[in-house]
Amino acid sequence: MMKKTLFLLSSAVMVLSGCNGNKVSNPANVIPEDSVFMLDGPGSIYDGTKEKLGEEAYQKVEQLYEAVHEAYSGDDWMNKSGKLDEKFCSKEWNATLEAVREKDSKNPDDIGFFDFDYWVMGQDFDAENLHASEIQLIRIDTEDEPHEATVKLTLHNFSDTEVRVYLVYEDGEWKVDDLNGIKEDMQKYLKQ
Repeated sequence: MMKKTLFLLSSAVMVLSGCNGNKVSNPANVIPEDSVFMLDGPGSIYDGTKEKLGEEAYQKVEQLYEAVHEAYSGDDWMNKSGKLDEKFCSKEWNATLEAVREKDSKNPDDIGFFDFDYWVMGQDFDAENLHASEIQLIRIDTEDEPHEATVKLTLHNFSDTEVRVYLVYEDGEWKVDDLNGIKEDMQKYLKQ
Protein backbone atom coordinates (compact mmCIF):
# COMPACT_ATOMS: atom_id res chain seq x y z
CA MET A 1 0.00 0.00 0.00
CA MET A 2 2.84 2.37 0.92
CA LYS A 3 4.65 1.66 -2.37
CA LYS A 4 1.44 2.27 -4.32
CA THR A 5 0.87 5.62 -2.52
CA LEU A 6 4.45 6.78 -3.17
CA PHE A 7 4.18 5.78 -6.82
CA LEU A 8 0.94 7.74 -7.20
CA LEU A 9 2.40 10.78 -5.44
CA SER A 10 5.55 10.78 -7.58
CA SER A 11 3.44 10.34 -10.73
CA ALA A 12 1.23 13.26 -9.68
CA VAL A 13 4.28 15.47 -9.06
CA MET A 14 5.67 14.61 -12.50
CA VAL A 15 2.33 15.34 -14.17
CA LEU A 16 1.89 18.65 -12.30
CA SER A 17 5.42 19.81 -13.04
CA GLY A 18 4.77 19.18 -16.73
CA CYS A 19 1.65 21.36 -16.60
CA ASN A 20 3.22 24.60 -15.42
CA GLY A 21 3.05 26.24 -18.82
CA ASN A 22 6.73 25.92 -19.66
CA LYS A 23 6.18 23.19 -22.26
CA VAL A 24 9.21 21.39 -20.92
CA SER A 25 7.71 18.04 -21.89
CA ASN A 26 7.97 18.84 -25.61
CA PRO A 27 11.66 18.90 -26.63
CA ALA A 28 10.84 20.75 -29.87
CA ASN A 29 9.78 23.82 -27.85
CA VAL A 30 12.86 23.92 -25.62
CA ILE A 31 15.19 26.83 -26.44
CA PRO A 32 18.82 25.77 -26.26
CA GLU A 33 20.30 27.15 -23.05
CA ASP A 34 23.27 28.83 -24.75
CA SER A 35 21.03 30.82 -27.12
CA VAL A 36 19.19 32.37 -24.14
CA PHE A 37 22.49 33.61 -22.69
CA MET A 38 23.56 35.11 -26.02
CA LEU A 39 20.59 37.48 -26.20
CA ASP A 40 21.17 41.21 -25.79
CA GLY A 41 19.15 43.37 -23.49
CA PRO A 42 18.13 43.59 -19.84
CA GLY A 43 18.06 40.31 -18.01
CA SER A 44 20.52 38.52 -20.28
CA ILE A 45 24.06 37.63 -19.29
CA TYR A 46 25.35 39.99 -21.99
CA ASP A 47 23.85 43.40 -21.36
CA GLY A 48 24.87 45.92 -23.99
CA THR A 49 24.05 48.81 -21.65
CA LYS A 50 27.39 48.64 -19.82
CA GLU A 51 29.33 48.52 -23.08
CA LYS A 52 27.34 51.45 -24.50
CA LEU A 53 27.87 53.54 -21.35
CA GLY A 54 31.58 52.71 -21.39
CA GLU A 55 31.86 53.91 -24.98
CA GLU A 56 29.97 57.10 -24.08
CA ALA A 57 32.33 57.75 -21.14
CA TYR A 58 35.35 57.31 -23.41
CA GLN A 59 33.85 59.63 -26.03
CA LYS A 60 33.01 62.28 -23.39
CA VAL A 61 36.66 62.45 -22.28
CA GLU A 62 37.78 62.56 -25.89
CA GLN A 63 35.39 65.48 -26.54
CA LEU A 64 36.53 67.20 -23.35
CA TYR A 65 40.19 67.22 -24.30
CA GLU A 66 39.40 68.31 -27.85
CA ALA A 67 37.56 71.25 -26.23
CA VAL A 68 40.53 71.86 -23.89
CA HIS A 69 42.86 72.02 -26.89
CA GLU A 70 40.49 74.34 -28.74
CA ALA A 71 39.97 76.60 -25.70
CA TYR A 72 43.69 77.06 -25.05
CA SER A 73 44.59 77.55 -28.72
CA GLY A 74 42.93 80.94 -29.10
CA ASP A 75 43.51 84.43 -27.77
CA ASP A 76 40.35 84.22 -25.68
CA TRP A 77 41.63 81.17 -23.73
CA MET A 78 40.72 82.50 -20.25
CA ASN A 79 37.08 82.97 -21.16
CA LYS A 80 36.82 79.70 -23.11
CA SER A 81 38.63 77.58 -20.50
CA GLY A 82 36.32 78.94 -17.81
CA LYS A 83 33.33 77.48 -19.64
CA LEU A 84 34.72 73.94 -19.65
CA ASP A 85 33.58 73.31 -16.07
CA GLU A 86 30.02 74.37 -16.82
CA LYS A 87 29.80 72.24 -19.95
CA PHE A 88 31.67 69.09 -18.93
CA CYS A 89 31.60 68.84 -15.12
CA SER A 90 29.16 67.51 -12.55
CA LYS A 91 26.98 69.64 -10.30
CA GLU A 92 29.03 68.59 -7.28
CA TRP A 93 32.33 69.52 -8.95
CA ASN A 94 30.95 72.94 -9.93
CA ALA A 95 29.48 73.57 -6.46
CA THR A 96 32.81 72.65 -4.83
CA LEU A 97 34.72 74.82 -7.30
CA GLU A 98 32.39 77.75 -6.63
CA ALA A 99 32.88 77.36 -2.85
CA VAL A 100 36.68 77.37 -3.33
CA ARG A 101 36.52 80.53 -5.46
CA GLU A 102 34.31 82.20 -2.87
CA LYS A 103 36.74 81.32 -0.09
CA ASP A 104 39.68 82.54 -2.19
CA SER A 105 37.91 85.85 -2.90
CA LYS A 106 37.81 86.63 0.83
CA ASN A 107 41.62 86.65 0.89
CA PRO A 108 42.63 88.36 -2.37
CA ASP A 109 46.25 88.83 -1.23
CA ASP A 110 46.79 85.07 -0.88
CA ILE A 111 47.52 82.78 -3.80
CA GLY A 112 44.41 80.75 -3.09
CA PHE A 113 43.78 77.10 -3.71
CA PHE A 114 44.77 76.90 -7.36
CA ASP A 115 48.36 77.70 -8.22
CA PHE A 116 47.97 75.75 -11.46
CA ASP A 117 45.38 75.13 -14.16
CA TYR A 118 43.86 71.66 -13.78
CA TRP A 119 42.82 71.46 -17.43
CA VAL A 120 46.44 71.72 -18.57
CA MET A 121 47.98 70.34 -15.34
CA GLY A 122 50.38 73.24 -15.07
CA GLN A 123 50.85 76.97 -14.62
CA ASP A 124 51.63 77.50 -18.29
CA PHE A 125 50.58 75.73 -21.45
CA ASP A 126 51.96 74.95 -24.88
CA ALA A 127 49.01 75.87 -27.11
CA GLU A 128 50.43 74.17 -30.20
CA ASN A 129 51.23 70.84 -28.60
CA LEU A 130 48.56 70.59 -25.90
CA HIS A 131 46.62 67.35 -26.44
CA ALA A 132 45.54 64.09 -24.86
CA SER A 133 46.57 60.64 -26.03
CA GLU A 134 46.44 57.04 -24.84
CA ILE A 135 42.87 57.51 -23.62
CA GLN A 136 41.61 54.34 -21.92
CA LEU A 137 38.45 53.44 -20.05
CA ILE A 138 39.85 51.61 -17.01
CA ARG A 139 36.76 51.25 -14.79
CA ILE A 140 32.99 51.43 -15.10
CA ASP A 141 30.36 50.77 -12.43
CA THR A 142 26.78 50.60 -13.68
CA GLU A 143 25.46 48.64 -10.71
CA ASP A 144 25.15 51.62 -8.36
CA GLU A 145 23.46 54.97 -8.84
CA PRO A 146 24.85 57.21 -10.05
CA HIS A 147 26.95 55.22 -12.52
CA GLU A 148 30.67 55.94 -12.34
CA ALA A 149 33.59 55.53 -14.72
CA THR A 150 37.30 56.23 -14.69
CA VAL A 151 39.27 57.14 -17.79
CA LYS A 152 43.05 57.37 -17.88
CA LEU A 153 44.98 59.43 -20.41
CA THR A 154 48.31 61.07 -21.08
CA LEU A 155 48.17 64.85 -21.29
CA HIS A 156 50.90 66.44 -23.40
CA ASN A 157 51.75 69.94 -22.16
CA PHE A 158 55.51 70.61 -22.29
CA SER A 159 55.89 67.14 -20.76
CA ASP A 160 53.59 64.15 -20.34
CA THR A 161 51.32 63.85 -17.31
CA GLU A 162 49.04 60.94 -16.50
CA VAL A 163 45.52 62.16 -15.79
CA ARG A 164 42.69 60.16 -14.29
CA VAL A 165 39.28 61.53 -15.10
CA TYR A 166 36.53 60.36 -12.75
CA LEU A 167 33.09 60.55 -14.33
CA VAL A 168 29.60 60.35 -12.93
CA TYR A 169 26.44 59.71 -14.97
CA GLU A 170 24.23 62.73 -14.37
CA ASP A 171 21.09 63.89 -16.15
CA GLY A 172 21.53 61.31 -18.90
CA GLU A 173 25.19 61.95 -19.72
CA TRP A 174 28.69 61.53 -18.33
CA LYS A 175 30.11 64.46 -16.40
CA VAL A 176 33.59 64.97 -14.98
CA ASP A 177 33.38 64.66 -11.20
CA ASP A 178 37.10 64.79 -10.43
CA LEU A 179 40.54 65.02 -12.00
CA ASN A 180 43.47 63.31 -10.27
CA GLY A 181 41.83 63.71 -6.85
CA ILE A 182 41.58 67.52 -7.04
CA LYS A 183 37.97 67.53 -5.78
CA GLU A 184 38.99 65.80 -2.56
CA ASP A 185 41.79 68.35 -2.11
CA MET A 186 39.29 71.18 -2.67
CA GLN A 187 36.97 69.69 -0.02
CA LYS A 188 39.85 69.50 2.48
CA TYR A 189 40.78 73.10 1.70
CA LEU A 190 37.19 74.22 2.37
CA LYS A 191 37.28 72.60 5.84
CA GLN A 192 40.41 74.52 6.89
